Amino acid sequence: MSVLKEKILQSAIRLFTEQGYQATSIQDIADDCSIAKGSLYKHFSSKEELYISILERRQRDMIDAVDRIRKMQLPKRETYLEELAYQFDFYVEHGYYISRDHNELPPVNNDKIENVLSMMRRSMFLYYQDMLTRQYGADIDQWKWDATALLNGLIREYTFHLLFGFTPIDKKELALFIAERMDDLVEGLKKQSASPLLIDEHMTEYSHVDLNGLYASREGRRDGLILKISSIIPDIAVPNQRKKELSEVAVMLQEESAQEQPRRFLQLALLRDLESESELAFYANQLLPLI
Repeated sequence: MSVLKEKILQSAIRLFTEQGYQATSIQDIADDCSIAKGSLYKHFSSKEELYISILERRQRDMIDAVDRIRKMQLPKRETYLEELAYQFDFYVEHGYYISRDHNELPPVNNDKIENVLSMMRRSMFLYYQDMLTRQYGADIDQWKWDATALLNGLIREYTFHLLFGFTPIDKKELALFIAERMDDLVEGLKKQSASPLLIDEHMTEYSHVDLNGLYASREGRRDGLILKISSIIPDIAVPNQRKKELSEVAVMLQEESAQEQPRRFLQLALLRDLESESELAFYANQLLPLI
């Protein structure tokens, strides 16, 4: 992503939050960025596309953060608690389909935006189901949809209290409280042999969501950024020997990142070398959360 495109996104996020989606015009965003409206349209064809890009950015941020938690290789229970706690950190900071400010939301009759929001809700629902499956395994199979619906409800309800009620709840304590309630739920379902209310036939719309694809797209963004860096190196203002070194660094970073268990210390060292060149620093910084 270009520096200007990133600047436009950040301006739109701030103005949508401060003024509301409907009250903010493309001209307002262009003025805030000190560019002509036509220059903005070269990157985003409409305010609607700009808002969708913000939503997609938030989802990528969520995916990248979850991936970093998993790479910490904590015990299973600790990973579960860390992922739960992060949900509240993320929603409080960014909003999502729960906005920090209702004015930030676009008109409800916008089909294109609503379709994107619906897909994101389904993706998050399946992510919560994946979280429960990793924690409880086969114990949850029979009730996977019901348990996910209950976890989703708990997260949403407490998020509203944090966002709009300004309730001073420690997020780590909240994550532990919810995890223990889900423990109680799973044990209760097993003891009672309760029949599930939500079954696969009821949840067919979720079959169209590729949760693995969301995580795979992260690798695509990483590879795309490394390719972008490689394409820029021949044109930067450094001696040819340095260009050769930088090209080799980019190749090494690509090869190491493609390993099943990449050595993070090596990836970081290679990134630091790329980041030392001002023309590459922007793209190297975008790569950091993807390794």
